[in-house]
Amino acid sequence: MNVFSELPPPKQAYMEYLFQNCTEEVRYYMRLIEVDADRTLIKAGEPCSFIYIILTGRVTGIEWPMHERSYAFKDYGPGDFFGEIECFADLANYRISVETATECRVLTIPAVYYMEWMQQDLEALYLRTKENMRRLVMQTAEARKYLFIEGRERLMMYLVRKYEQRQPKNELELNKSRNRISDEIGFSVKTLNRNIKKLEDLEVLRIEKGKIVVGKEGYTWMRDYLEKHIDGQSG
Repeated sequence: MNVFSELPPPKQAYMEYLFQNCTEEVRYYMRLIEVDADRTLIKAGEPCSFIYIILTGRVTGIEWPMHERSYAFKDYGPGDFFGEIECFADLANYRISVETATECRVLTIPAVYYMEWMQQDLEALYLRTKENMRRLVMQTAEARKYLFIEGRERLMMYLVRKYEQRQPKNELELNKSRNRISDEIGFSVKTLNRNIKKLEDLEVLRIEKGKIVVGKEGYTWMRDYLEKHIDGQSG
């Protein structure tokens, strides 16, 4: 199917194999949409009406734990599905929000036709169940690890992710308020400001006209630190 031609070759092959026996309704009602950066693609709590498949660009998943403070827990990209797990679990509403980090091309399929297809195509159902189980196991481990990470490391993870979303990747100038950043990371503005000062003292970032600025050296330092002290802990 030509709609998947922009995916990396392994994911393109997977999608073409997955969709080879999809129903006529899925083929007819699927739509390709383009979404600008920094837009809400899915809002938690809204009816789960569509399955979304990212074809190009990056999006960020935003979770609302029981204490009602949101945090951006992971980036996703080409080949990732959203809304599918809720449908498999027979949940009426989306459980996470998804925001575009870059411009994206997204394939949308009405959930009702997608699920009718899954009920008829056992091979496709097996492929997607296996992928969703793998994703849930990894997300659970990552979320648990994130919640126990100190404030400075959480901020570093956030800044590394934002830096990597920039094109070209030379310098990050964060045009967001401290309130918005604290909401996305999942702790108070007071804690955010304290940890910004810590990273500023380490010369990992600088403040220019109230904005957080991260250069390539600062990004590289934080990325290497996280790989050694955070990512390495799960090995």
